[in-house]
Amino acid sequence: MPDTHEPNLGVSLRLIHSLITRGIDVGLDRSQAFAQNGYPDAATRAGFATYIRTFACVVEGHHLAEDQVAFPYFRDKAPEAPFDRLSSQHLEIAALLVEITQAIEGAATDVEASGSLQRLHSTLTRLEAIWHPHIGIEEGILSPARTKALLGAEEHLKVMQMVAEHSLQHSGAEYLAVPFILYNLGPDDRAGFSQAMPPVVVQQLVPVVWKEQWAPMQPFLLA
Repeated sequence: MPDTHEPNLGVSLRLIHSLITRGIDVGLDRSQAFAQNGYPDAATRAGFATYIRTFACVVEGHHLAEDQVAFPYFRDKAPEAPFDRLSSQHLEIAALLVEITQAIEGAATDVEASGSLQRLHSTLTRLEAIWHPHIGIEEGILSPARTKALLGAEEHLKVMQMVAEHSLQHSGAEYLAVPFILYNLGPDDRAGFSQAMPPVVVQQLVPVVWKEQWAPMQPFLLA
């Protein structure tokens, strides 16, 4: 297994998939609970809506970075990989993200939100069914061992930076996307993942400057 202290695109990919998987799990659990029992208060309603909106933006940004940066970069290095099939699945997921966003907007504004929450839960269930086979393929062809064999350390850093920058450009507001990414990871994974970020982001922007803006999501995060 590759040394997790070395830059490795395959390790980074697995961490991103892990935090998105947690987003799906949280969305499924809370949408079902809130549909059955209602929101406990207005702050919870608003925080959950922000969490789900940000989830959808982060997934969209991640897939655009794969389609437009990572997959083209690896086409010549892994010509047998089914990148076109994976990109086609991204389109299926994108359509579900539109439905998820529509459902959470309804749940955020409707006086009677149970119907919108049930639609959200149903759509997240459909997403979950696609998601796990999808990332299984990606993590197979771009595993830590495979990417270590294909790229040198400097090249890993270069590609990881390209992917991260492109992803964040298409993930909505950074003051929501970055905390969502970091705090849907456990402490150890978060520490490793954040090493690739500028120190000012981790030490100042997220915990201080941006805190008030992402704080409504905190009940749904590992923060």
